[in-house]
Amino acid sequence: MSTFSDVDASARPQELIAYLDHAHHGLQAPKLRLEQGLAVQHGALVLDLGCGTGHELARLEAGGAVAVGIDASTVMLHAGLARLTDKGLPARLAQADAARLPFGAAAFDACRIERVLQHVADPAAVLAEARRVLRPGGTLAVCEPDWSSFTIASADPETAAAVAGQVGAQIAHRAVGRDLRRLLVAAGFTEVRVEVELAVYASLEELSPIISLPHAAERARDTGRISPAQADHWLAEQSALSADGGFHATLNRSVLAWAR
Repeated sequence: MSTFSDVDASARPQELIAYLDHAHHGLQAPKLRLEQGLAVQHGALVLDLGCGTGHELARLEAGGAVAVGIDASTVMLHAGLARLTDKGLPARLAQADAARLPFGAAAFDACRIERVLQHVADPAAVLAEARRVLRPGGTLAVCEPDWSSFTIASADPETAAAVAGQVGAQIAHRAVGRDLRRLLVAAGFTEVRVEVELAVYASLEELSPIISLPHAAERARDTGRISPAQADHWLAEQSALSADGGFHATLNRSVLAWAR
């Protein structure tokens, strides 16, 4: 299970905060696209469901929205409060389970969910709650990865597939990005639009901040999918490909969906 499923129980919460700060800067393109699709009007009441350290709350407030953030983690909420306070922005924050929101029906004009559904216990329940608290005609914007889409070039495709199958294995719903349309329709949304941002990595240096191949190979080895010798040989191949310019890996890093 990913440590993001229960941040407050993690032994390294500050590392998780640092990771979110790093990811915020590295995911500017999909974040901007998500914001454009949400098309929030000035003065609109917007819920950031799983607000983390408050980056998007600050952006929403600066853009003229009235932003409300909920998160299950007190650690994240404290970080968000500090960020908003430092910027002189209002802090409307609450600790809550995303599947049981403390708001009445039709309370919000818009809602955003970014890289949260992959970690929750029940993504369908969270989307149903998002629909409940949105006013008629309100827009939901969702951004999730599809870790199951990871591919990597290799002269040993069987070992590559075994290692790729372990990418994101610790995440509760590693393929939720692939399932967004189905889940949104099941939650009662009728106008659903989906886009995919394909990330292409040309070296281990580019890939490593997102995916650790040694860790994935270790899991594949420990679960008996490949032998220790296969893992070592394959990792050596990937290092050589990276050094020689032949490295190639892809991931549907961001699956973006908008629904009403």
